[in-house]
Amino acid sequence: MIALSELLADNYNLDVDDVKLFTSHFGTEIYLAQTNKGKYIVKTLPLEYDHDMEKEGHITEYLHNNGVPVARLLKTKNGEYVVKTDERQFHVQDFIEGEVLAVNTAPEWFMEQSASILGKIHAVLKNYGELGVNFGGDFFRKETALGRKQRYIKGLNKAVETGNSTLVMDLEERIKHLDRISAFDIGSTKLTYVNSHGDFYIGQIIVKDENITVIDWTTACKLPASLEVIMSYVFAGPDCKYGIISGDGLKRYINRYSKHFQLTDYDIQIMPYLLYFQQIMCHYSPPYENIPATYKPVCNLINSFAKWLYENVEILEKELQI
Repeated sequence: MIALSELLADNYNLDVDDVKLFTSHFGTEIYLAQTNKGKYIVKTLPLEYDHDMEKEGHITEYLHNNGVPVARLLKTKNGEYVVKTDERQFHVQDFIEGEVLAVNTAPEWFMEQSASILGKIHAVLKNYGELGVNFGGDFFRKETALGRKQRYIKGLNKAVETGNSTLVMDLEERIKHLDRISAFDIGSTKLTYVNSHGDFYIGQIIVKDENITVIDWTTACKLPASLEVIMSYVFAGPDCKYGIISGDGLKRYINRYSKHFQLTDYDIQIMPYLLYFQQIMCHYSPPYENIPATYKPVCNLINSFAKWLYENVEILEKELQI
């Protein structure tokens, strides 16, 4: 296998002094490269991953040219943003000095900037070409939730047979939530869909001197604007760290966002239901012991949100309309 330093030299004319693995998760490996032209982040994915890494370079360049602070990608000697070998694919992006804040530790200035920049992103990308749609079509339908429920029922029956009481309890809890969200009447055609980051939350933002830079645009897509707004709020706001969502805090976040991009009344009304539905359908299903230790705190937080929303989703909807 060709060394990463050789690939960087051959494709980017970078003389590499040192390459260190920075982090890895779910098949993705991220390296820090020290070169003759400075520091860079190298992100590698297996070839079978269905991510358009070339797209990320064009989007970040477009956002940069329109005043949105992002980590830009380097072009290869051939004018492309991605390199593919027989084993993997990778790209090289700017190294952004700073730190990533932990979930639910954002100071007030961060909350203001996060909401404002998300609104700017949605406004700027309104004029960008069409991206692939996520959480569209049939995703928020009752039948989607009930179909997922049948899978969990099969798992529950096996857990009962093997006497795995912990798994039984966790699956019964998930089935309870699936029953709850299957009763929601979410009108997908009434939602405002926007081109966006696709995973805009505190872990994708570099902080330095009360300025923020948005990184990792690999999953950029078109999705409901209000879903991304509430997701970015609940994982950043300190008032949400115990799984309770503050209606007042969320309204302040929406107001800051709305200075740049406007949500409809329906977008705001349905926001808590979108979050509840998406979290139950997409994140960290039992058995939880298989989840890597670094992700368990977020898994526990999501489960806390689900328990709270089970009892309070309608109350939060009303609070947002006051």
